[in-house]
Amino acid sequence: MFLTKRHHWFSFIFCMLGGILFFIYSSLQTNGTASAQEEHTITITETKQIKLTGHQEDHQFSLCYQLPQKNKQQRLWVQLYAIDETKEQSLLKTSNEEMTQVKDDSAQSWLTTQAFLQTPTEQELIFQLPEETKKLKLMIQIEEYDKEDEESYNLLSLNESVFEIPLATNSASSETSEVNSGSGSSSEAVSESTSEQASTESSKEVSNEETKEETNETGTATSASEEETLIEPFKQEHLYKKTTVSQAFASIEPDYTTDQSGTYPVANWKTDENSNVLNHQGNKDAGETWDGITTWNGDPANLTHSYIEYGGVGDEADFALRKFAKETNTPGLFDVYLNVRGNVQRQIDPIDVVLIVDWSGSMNEMGRIAEVKKGVDRFLNQIEGSGIQDSVYMGYVGYSSDGSNYQNKTCQLGKFSEVKETIRSMTPETAAGGTFTQRGLRQAGDMLSTQNGHKKVIVLLTDGVPTYSYHVSKVHTQADGSYYGTAFSLTQDQPMNTSFLYNGYFAFDQQNNYKWINNTFIATIGEAMALKERGIEIHGLGIQLQGDQTAGYTKADVEKKMRQMVSADEDGHLYYESANEAADIADYLEKKALHIAATVTDGEITDPISQPFVYEENSLSVKSVGSAALTVQPDISMSDNTIHASGLYLGEGQELQIHYQVRIQTEAADFKPDTWYQMNGETVFYPNHQSDQKALFGVPSAKAPGKEVTIKKHWEEYDGDTSSRPETIYFEISRSPVSNEKSWQTGYLKLTETDAQDQTTWERSKVYALSEKDGTEYEETRLLPLYNNQGETFDYQVTNERAVAGYEATKVDAYTWKNTKAFVPLALNLIKKSAVGEVKLTGAIFELTGAGETVTLVDQGDGTYRLPADIVLQKDQTYRLEEVTAPAGHHLSKQTEWLIHIDAQGNTTIDGQPVTVDDHTITLEITNPFTEIPVAIRKYTVQKEQQVLLAGAVFSLQQKTVAGDYQEIASETSNDAGMAEFTILEPGAYRISETAGPLGYDTIAGDYEFVVGSDGKIQYQGENVAADANCWTLTHGNQLKPFDLVVNKQDELGQALEGAKFRLSGNGQTIELPESQESLAVFHFHDLTPGSYTLEEIVTPTGYAGLTAPVKIRIEEDGSVLIDEKLQPNLLVSGEKNNQIELIVTNQVKVSLPETGGNWHGWLAILSAGLLVLLTGSYLYVTRKDKPSLK
Repeated sequence: MFLTKRHHWFSFIFCMLGGILFFIYSSLQTNGTASAQEEHTITITETKQIKLTGHQEDHQFSLCYQLPQKNKQQRLWVQLYAIDETKEQSLLKTSNEEMTQVKDDSAQSWLTTQAFLQTPTEQELIFQLPEETKKLKLMIQIEEYDKEDEESYNLLSLNESVFEIPLATNSASSETSEVNSGSGSSSEAVSESTSEQASTESSKEVSNEETKEETNETGTATSASEEETLIEPFKQEHLYKKTTVSQAFASIEPDYTTDQSGTYPVANWKTDENSNVLNHQGNKDAGETWDGITTWNGDPANLTHSYIEYGGVGDEADFALRKFAKETNTPGLFDVYLNVRGNVQRQIDPIDVVLIVDWSGSMNEMGRIAEVKKGVDRFLNQIEGSGIQDSVYMGYVGYSSDGSNYQNKTCQLGKFSEVKETIRSMTPETAAGGTFTQRGLRQAGDMLSTQNGHKKVIVLLTDGVPTYSYHVSKVHTQADGSYYGTAFSLTQDQPMNTSFLYNGYFAFDQQNNYKWINNTFIATIGEAMALKERGIEIHGLGIQLQGDQTAGYTKADVEKKMRQMVSADEDGHLYYESANEAADIADYLEKKALHIAATVTDGEITDPISQPFVYEENSLSVKSVGSAALTVQPDISMSDNTIHASGLYLGEGQELQIHYQVRIQTEAADFKPDTWYQMNGETVFYPNHQSDQKALFGVPSAKAPGKEVTIKKHWEEYDGDTSSRPETIYFEISRSPVSNEKSWQTGYLKLTETDAQDQTTWERSKVYALSEKDGTEYEETRLLPLYNNQGETFDYQVTNERAVAGYEATKVDAYTWKNTKAFVPLALNLIKKSAVGEVKLTGAIFELTGAGETVTLVDQGDGTYRLPADIVLQKDQTYRLEEVTAPAGHHLSKQTEWLIHIDAQGNTTIDGQPVTVDDHTITLEITNPFTEIPVAIRKYTVQKEQQVLLAGAVFSLQQKTVAGDYQEIASETSNDAGMAEFTILEPGAYRISETAGPLGYDTIAGDYEFVVGSDGKIQYQGENVAADANCWTLTHGNQLKPFDLVVNKQDELGQALEGAKFRLSGNGQTIELPESQESLAVFHFHDLTPGSYTLEEIVTPTGYAGLTAPVKIRIEEDGSVLIDEKLQPNLLVSGEKNNQIELIVTNQVKVSLPETGGNWHGWLAILSAGLLVLLTGSYLYVTRKDKPSLK
């Protein structure tokens, strides 16, 4: 339902779905309820948005509402309907004048205020009720004004809800009652009770073995008077408190390790040395020490080895478990076995057990009562054979409803051995009547009421809702609002075919609030709650339960109420089961017997299968292998790759063995061969599924072997040129067959030049992994298992390789490929080199003859020679190469002809020797000897304007090094023709330098630099090259060196004599020495060039006679010197020093020296005079003239 308001409205909707106010008149009550004429106030609802109460007085109904939120603009929309037996009438009149009628979009009328009200606010609406009104249905909405909203809006539709409101009675006219809302008219109680503790009252017997009372036709028993006895089961005494020691046990933890080989049990055993399975050992002495047995054959019929035992050893163990696996004849397929062995409980309290069996008419359907009879037999047989029968006391209650045609029987509690046959025969062949479950519970409670210290157990079997119950006088309301009966009269509520009470009624709860009693579950659950409160353990089986349509209960609702009747274990698990088939009844009863006697009761196994293993379809089975057969078959299933087993009941001598198979998934991308994988995750056994206590199976580990392959690559190059081989090649390797099309089928393997075994073979051995991709993403992560998921052996083959440019690939076998270099017509490249240095030569002429033609190779200008562009060398041909002309400056090479042969496979030889072909080109290097180059230098001087050739000059031939300096390689002296001659043996940069000039001549280095090219040509920048020479000749002129004249002045005794002064004149110059007043004995006249000179002594030392005539000196252009026209020999000198002329001028003393001193002076004077006379005479004799001497 939508309401559209004008703009500026925003609605906050509070929906209180339907309200029904149901007024009950005293005339409708058969149990004497007082007429409700007094005032009765009802709390309808209270939330943070609204508080709503109802106030009924006679035929007026006052609806009071409070809008408690602060600072809001709100108004209430109301619809109220009066409902009688036949119609529904809208009430649109109220005493509140502020209310007005408004129609919504669907034309439905509502009452609301004309204006919005400022909250908080409180309003009252008073309605006049029609006389036949049975119920009221109330619908409300809250509308809120929002100033910021500029648009209109629609309110959400509202659903209906019914409110049941009781009338006031004489005893509670002033009390406030609570109204419960919901789609039905009943209230539920919950499973746990917090009943009041009170003194115990004895309970009266309410039924005999045969009840013959007649029910009235209205379905309600005659009402009891207020003085009738009140039964309050919660006030009865507590019967049993569990004092036995808990059956708790410490889980024995299996021991595993993980290393490079995988994960596996530390203490393990296997069937043989080559087994691909490692199983966990059993324990020793029921403790945490392993048994040390490392090998046995794994026969599943062996019920001795490798058990993990709890609570004892062998037959004394409370229970034992074992798990192991072994490989079948199919590789990768494994059998897995799980064994669980139970036993009888060795410590058990004496126990009183009462079977409560529904004997109502519906138990005839689908053979239910017959299955009960079978189940009782199996229950008794199981107890009888368990060895604990002396501790068991039993009773039986068979119940239906009262009536002459219905059976209600009991077998009072007694020793098992005394009552078992009575109980075995009690269950009838057919059943009849209604379901009075509360009375059956009460009778069982009476049987168990003896204070004997025994454990008290009720096993309740029923197939439907209780159709009878005792009248409820008091209830207990729980925190969630549900309630159950706590006090009852002996009057029966008898709806007969449903749990719904057509004529409901009220009962007080512990807070003196009225609670509506409209179904039999309130009483029945209360009775069960009281029994549990007293220490009686209730187990329940709902047999093919159905819903109760009249009461509005689904099957799930009914089962929920059944669960509220039963007990829970220490962990909160309820003792309730549902039997979907009649045959389940007998199984249930036998399980209950085992629950009492066996160590494994309702046990469970969870066995998750781990990757890389998967379950083999249809391999799961279970069988009994113990000395005593299984009496209860467990439920085993496979889902989500996990084995589930439940409903395990194992007593003395009972053992089950679960078997299934798994396959190891070797095709998975991340599978690792030869690695131990655990077959399962934690495999857990719960001896009782209602307990969290668990025991762990040892988990086996298994592996699958891997495959190693050797991959080879053979190379074959016709030209012997391996340079075109890549550094890396990739093979595509396939595997087949695969069982899963999503499994990888190809991988890549890389070989590199480092895998070369020799010149022709690359090889990788023991390859156990491939890469998913080639190229830059190459990574060897795909390992090679031996077989596929189905155990079929993989066939690995190299199926392809990434193409190698210039090679043709062929498959030799599964793991070997050959690459043959593809023949390409060849080019010819000649490299012409000089025999000296790495000089490449141009200017040669080569001719190639073959294939019917002769061609001249093309000089590339860089020292290489190639075939013309349209000429190539073909296979199966022989060619003759000839050097016709040598490059300039070189001789022909020693070999001038070569035979080039290319066979049919492209293999190439030159003169019969294999050659390497690179980039489809034959390269031949030919060396030519360099032609020796003579060079010379001519030495001359100019005399009288004519060149005069000079001998004796020394010249050095130097070659330039890579460092840039010059190193002497030869030295020659000029001959009489002035020639110094050299021979150059290789191209390069050279220099000729004069290292020593001829005697008397200067030395001028010259340093004449020139370059001898590879063609033998000389490059020289100078102009001093002789044009008339037989070889390349440089000319080099020298000048006569100047002369130095040295005059030595001495006396007749040869002693240096100072004080003289000389003048040298001639050749345009005059020199007087000394130039100053200094006194010299040696006079130096420098740098005298060819010409005539006169030497005069212009000052004579005192006391001496000077030269009588000047000295004439002439220097010729050829270096000869004449003094006074006399040729002087050997005055020329070598080196840098000037040529030398030396004169000695001797002066004589004019007079004797005066005597001074002693006698020796006289003698000295006489001696000196004598010597002087002798020398003078000698000199005059030699010279015969008065001339100076030449030194």
